[in-house]
Amino acid sequence: MKHYARFATIAAALAAAGTWSAAGAAEVKLKAAAFLPVKSVYVVQFGRWVTEVNRQCAGKVGVSVVGPEAIKSLEQWNALKSGVVDMHYGPPNYYVGAVPEGDVISVARNESAEQRRNGAWALINEIHNQKLNAWYLTHLMNGVRFHIYTLKPAQGGKFDGFRLRSTPIYDVFFKSLGGLPVRMAPPEVHTALERGTVDGYGWPLWGIADFGWHKYTKYRYGPGFISAAVAILVNLDKWKSLDNEQRQCLTRAAEWVEGEWPKWRDEESGRQQAVQEQAGIKYVDLGPGFARQAEELYWESLAKGNAEFVKKVRPLLSGK
Repeated sequence: MKHYARFATIAAALAAAGTWSAAGAAEVKLKAAAFLPVKSVYVVQFGRWVTEVNRQCAGKVGVSVVGPEAIKSLEQWNALKSGVVDMHYGPPNYYVGAVPEGDVISVARNESAEQRRNGAWALINEIHNQKLNAWYLTHLMNGVRFHIYTLKPAQGGKFDGFRLRSTPIYDVFFKSLGGLPVRMAPPEVHTALERGTVDGYGWPLWGIADFGWHKYTKYRYGPGFISAAVAILVNLDKWKSLDNEQRQCLTRAAEWVEGEWPKWRDEESGRQQAVQEQAGIKYVDLGPGFARQAEELYWESLAKGNAEFVKKVRPLLSGK
């Protein structure tokens, strides 16, 4: 009963909330839950897609978006699976317990448009159908790669004894470099940096100034490794309930953003790099082996969840 009451409360909150919403009597209204607040740079990019959906699909489908204030980030995938929300914009590593192999998009080296053409999209969609009751439309943030940021210099590309805020995506990689992974939520990192209780953190290129971390950060190590890929999913039962024209419109919008995304990414990456340079953060290039090591270790981790699937999909994501 508690579980039911929790989702009933969420459903009521979603009914009252919404951003980038579209109106129209004949439209099917889809409620999307985003893993970060709608003002985050990562969700702003999703908002650009939602705006285009509401323009292209006016009269057919309308999408509105809420953030974790309506439903907690780590509960959103389950809300999607059960149909409490119609759509979810979130990283596959958040639902790794349900779809252990779902985060293959994070180690892709080609664009999402190519993944649709070469068959990778179909394989990834199938696994989401089976394990998450979800239709995989597409994803954003591919090519927005992670870096190691520190308060003090590393010695020879090694981070021996460095306490680094980490996530399961790159825990093993940090350990291989001599680092000590530390788990903490993003809102806690600012205080940790201020007090020096961590020596650095893993984070993508984008957004460190949004949290104020740039004021303490001195170095960024690259080249970037593993993408901060974020999937756009539709509840599979809801997808099947749409008529053919509605599904085609959402698919066209997904294909549209796959074409636009590289330009959006390059523009925002330029802005983010400028912010870091202005803050005096020094970029240190540790050579191509740095990123290869991180990605190889993560591929090995993903294969433990479904070796057969990874063997099939990896060549389609290699970018070669």
